[in-house]
Amino acid sequence: MPPTPMSREDPPEGDALLYRAYVYPLVLFLGFNLLLFVAQAVLQWDHPAAPWWRRAPEMAVYPLQTLACAAYLWSVRRGMALAWALRPCLLGAAAGVLGIGLWLIPYAAGLIPAEGGFLPARIFPDAPAVVVIQYIFRFARAVLIVPLVEELFWRGFLMRWCIDRDFPQSVPIGRGSWLAYAVTTAAFMLAHNPADYAGAFLYGSIAYFVTVRTRALLPVIIMHAVANLIMGICAVGCNLPQLW
Repeated sequence: MPPTPMSREDPPEGDALLYRAYVYPLVLFLGFNLLLFVAQAVLQWDHPAAPWWRRAPEMAVYPLQTLACAAYLWSVRRGMALAWALRPCLLGAAAGVLGIGLWLIPYAAGLIPAEGGFLPARIFPDAPAVVVIQYIFRFARAVLIVPLVEELFWRGFLMRWCIDRDFPQSVPIGRGSWLAYAVTTAAFMLAHNPADYAGAFLYGSIAYFVTVRTRALLPVIIMHAVANLIMGICAVGCNLPQLW
């Protein structure tokens, strides 16, 4: 019997894996963000007498988020198209420097007020070892977890879904279209604070170019990792905690 053509009711093999590897990591990550939002609304009490987890719930949620997402990403690693090639990855690293450089211009110019941010020393003034551990988890989250969960979704799923909403897994990674550019760049921009919209738009545009130019995911993941590493170094070294 000849095979029947695929239809919307008969998705191709690998459809479930696409969602497990490219969509669910971000869903899990956002689930912890929602947990943090609820904890800040319900439990947070910024008072010297409050326990640390009430003064700064993110100090508990971020490490848990990092560990949970790392475990899930490892479990679905075989479903990710992360081929290694030196020149495309170098392009991604250079694009990360350029992208975050443009992003940081308003901060360097003092156009964005220094409000809030990640300040573990304020919560654990007498426990420098705990402060170091908090920064280790914060950097791991920013440099390892965020680049993977976001770029797997933005460039690994959403770009392809914009081109073929029935069978996105049939679209080669890196194939572009104006719709894919507009949707992924706008969504990436809106996922950030309004003060960062201009930087996020420029960064998202560069990330789209890197993905289309290299036709691969690893370069844009490296781009994101390099950008977040520089951002973290600036946040800590230049006393700009509002960056993250």
